[in-house]
Amino acid sequence: MKKKIVCMLLTLAMAASLAGCSGSSDTAGGDGLTEVTLGTTSWPTNMFFYLAQDQGFFEANGVDVTIQDFSSTTESTNAFIGGQIDFCTFASSETISPFSQSDDFSIVLMTDKSNGSEGLVATSDIQSIEDLAGKTVATQLYSVDHMFLLTLLDEHGMSEDDINIVDMSIQEAGSAFIAGQCDAACIWDPYFSQAIEAGGNALFSSADAPDLITDVLAASKTLCEENPEAVTGVVKSFFDAVDYWQENTDEANAAMGEHLGVSAEEFADQMEGLLIPTEEEVIEAFTEAEDYSYWGYTQNTVRDFMYELGVLESNDFDCGGMIDASFVEGLAE
Repeated sequence: MKKKIVCMLLTLAMAASLAGCSGSSDTAGGDGLTEVTLGTTSWPTNMFFYLAQDQGFFEANGVDVTIQDFSSTTESTNAFIGGQIDFCTFASSETISPFSQSDDFSIVLMTDKSNGSEGLVATSDIQSIEDLAGKTVATQLYSVDHMFLLTLLDEHGMSEDDINIVDMSIQEAGSAFIAGQCDAACIWDPYFSQAIEAGGNALFSSADAPDLITDVLAASKTLCEENPEAVTGVVKSFFDAVDYWQENTDEANAAMGEHLGVSAEEFADQMEGLLIPTEEEVIEAFTEAEDYSYWGYTQNTVRDFMYELGVLESNDFDCGGMIDASFVEGLAE
């Protein structure tokens, strides 16, 4: 369900996108609200932006937000880098490739941490990461779960050369594992949970390291510099929506589930595998560090992995330069 594709095709597509896209509007409308556009894809925490719209939080915070849903993150990224939209939702690893091509955006908000909604599942005879040596592991190349798998291997003194990685979509990888066509799979929900229910052994899940896989919101650097109030308005509206959800959980789950195309119960189940950070936790994640905070993971792990995989031409750029914590810091004061 979660389309977290980071691939070499993205680099090629962005070049064409940069040449032919026109800018989006960030002017004040007749009602005095700043008009902005926000691109997103189907994922539970992205529905908080719809909840903010439904509850009038955007308007209360001075912005008129048009939400545009994209069928894939490749499409939303191309539109964002091409200047067609002002904001864009990303998975943590997805930010690196576009930032290496164009640094004209800032990460202004972390929207969730994966807390068990994805992981590495294997057959019952495989009891450790080391047991994967020589085994076949299915995952989607250049996806966030591919990065997750490489991180796990690296932490256990192994590399992709020690296993046989089979490139499949996450859905196909989950189906292949259940059908006995591979020894292990690194996948996200609902396929991760389905694989476990089918008898798979969960070697590692994101609940074991919730800082590894996160989702974020990016804003164009032009908007950040020329109309920071609008960026603050969108960021504050997200937190307002989270507060509303916490106080009116059943109603909010039903509303957000409808936007996502699932029942309230299904939406609640999906949220069980995610952590919504507080303003203080976002600030901590955006602070320079060597650990698996958002800053540290993107800077020290994802960037270097993607360079080694040939997705990036260079890894000598500073990923910390894309992070702007000032908007969340202003709300936390």
